[in-house]
Amino acid sequence: MHTSRWTIGAIVAFVGLASCGPTNGDGHSDTAAAARAAHAAGDSRAMQARAVWEAQLDTLDMRLGALDSAVRTLSASSAESTGRHETRAEAQTRFAEARDSFKRVELAIEYYTPSAGRELNGPALPEVEDGEGPEVVLEPTGFQVVEEMLFDDEAQEIAPALVEETATLRVIASRAHTMLAAQAVTDDRVWDAVSLEIARIMALGVPGFDSPVAGHSLREAASALEGVAATLNVYRTDDGSWRTLDTLVRGARAALETTTSREAFDHFDFLVRHANPVAHEIRARRVALGIGLPTERRAFRLEAASLLDSAAFDVLAFAPVDATPGTPAQVQIGERLFADTRLSGDGRRACTSCHLVERGFTDGLRVNRTRAGAPLLRNTPTVLNSALQVGSFTDLRVTYLEDQITAVIENVDEMHGHLEESARVLSADTAMRRQLHEAFRGTAMANDTVVTGAQVRHALATYIRSLTTMNSPMDRALRGDTTALSAEQRAGFNVFVGKGKCATCHFLPLTNGTVPPMYQKTEVEVIGVPTAPVVAKGRIDPDEGRFRITRSAPHRFAFRTPSLRNVAITAPYMHNGVYRTLESVVDFYNRGGGAGIGIALEYQTLPPDTLGLTPKEQRELVAFLGALTDTSRVGRR
Repeated sequence: MHTSRWTIGAIVAFVGLASCGPTNGDGHSDTAAAARAAHAAGDSRAMQARAVWEAQLDTLDMRLGALDSAVRTLSASSAESTGRHETRAEAQTRFAEARDSFKRVELAIEYYTPSAGRELNGPALPEVEDGEGPEVVLEPTGFQVVEEMLFDDEAQEIAPALVEETATLRVIASRAHTMLAAQAVTDDRVWDAVSLEIARIMALGVPGFDSPVAGHSLREAASALEGVAATLNVYRTDDGSWRTLDTLVRGARAALETTTSREAFDHFDFLVRHANPVAHEIRARRVALGIGLPTERRAFRLEAASLLDSAAFDVLAFAPVDATPGTPAQVQIGERLFADTRLSGDGRRACTSCHLVERGFTDGLRVNRTRAGAPLLRNTPTVLNSALQVGSFTDLRVTYLEDQITAVIENVDEMHGHLEESARVLSADTAMRRQLHEAFRGTAMANDTVVTGAQVRHALATYIRSLTTMNSPMDRALRGDTTALSAEQRAGFNVFVGKGKCATCHFLPLTNGTVPPMYQKTEVEVIGVPTAPVVAKGRIDPDEGRFRITRSAPHRFAFRTPSLRNVAITAPYMHNGVYRTLESVVDFYNRGGGAGIGIALEYQTLPPDTLGLTPKEQRELVAFLGALTDTSRVGRR
């Protein structure tokens, strides 16, 4: 395998310019005049960084060519050929080399050409173009598709398709090279790309999100670090100030090279002692050089050093573009409204009727009841940390909290009210009207005479966003207070990220399905939830999930990947509340989801194989899930 000199600059990787304010989807900022000016002026070191990237893209092209040649040789050999095993092994080696080359330039591809990044390295699953109709289903392309064909021992007669996919890889990589050459590259964005790549390594790379079959995630994370280092190397000064970062990078790489087994790897130790310090020292180098930050808003704050920082996330990045930060007065009145039955049509229900504070803002029921007493369709989810996702409801049928509030209040089976009618009723309450008037004084929603539906909705959304906190025992431990986790919980964390593969869907640190590091999309998954908590001969729950919205086959029985924060206090589980304990949920996943209990689904996205977790590992995993509890924002006045 190819090995490169381990220079400090090589330890940061690239992320998508889609994070850099309004773009056209390929990293081209709408502020075209500014981009052209920056391109013309050219930050000299940034231009050197781009030269490094272009050289790495040349290497990627060469290695893709070698992969293409090996795959064609494999395709030409017969299934009975005595040399077929060796030919397949050669193709796997060429694949691994090409992937390593991609990882070294991943930072630039993802930042400046995100559409090419998705095509080169997206999940090997069909993607539905939401809003385009049920017939618009995009088949996957890229490295992960090739990986499944090359490394899945059960794959049959895949040679022609493998040749086609490998050829497609070369075309996409060439397009990325062309697109990158047209981009304005400036110092602030180079360092932003580096920060995002470290986040990607922590949340996607090391957990194995994009190497699910070959299991090369640790080695590839080292290659991504090498790409970061090569980028930063052009900014190096000779005053000795880079020694700390050099030491941290060497330590991070050494940790990744101690084993190729994700099951044996100490993920907790790597994040705490290596990845997080690297992220903070990179910020320190940027600040020391006097390099600023881009100005746009995104979920992972530009000023944050690491995803693990206590203030790493901006909840308003998940809100409508005209949303404003809530004031303490607006939060307080939103909390009052959350418990106010006047929001319902008959004056008998409030939000707290289903979202009980003492149960982690759930109700403890498998499903609640309609106003008429019939069972509701789905389990009541918690609203804790619900602001940190793109889309609401388990089928993602609305985008923002504000829309969810309207939908629940006006749902005939839930509250059967109307925002404007509720506002009219509240206007008759002199004290309430006065408090709302004071809370919105001087804002665009101010109204001196009456309560408005917009005020009610904004206050409720502001209150729910205030129920966001990142200070669970897991958070404190990952920031360095290692005593916050017991030995069993720490072992469970490593199961969660490693053998259990939980973090490949419940992404760290949010533990929901909103994809890092850009957090622009929340995933839905088909896991095969049964109607009853059986371990064999299961029957799929008839609720078809997101399919009811999109009518696209890959979305049949698909549901939003929820946050696991506070999961220990929000039983029962799944969209239908079928499992009453975390132990039963872990057992379901350990068996391979629905496929493991006899439910055959065409589009199950959860790997159908057993995880092979021992009883001890299952107990450790459940113990870790308890370390995600944080109710510090609950019940405050």
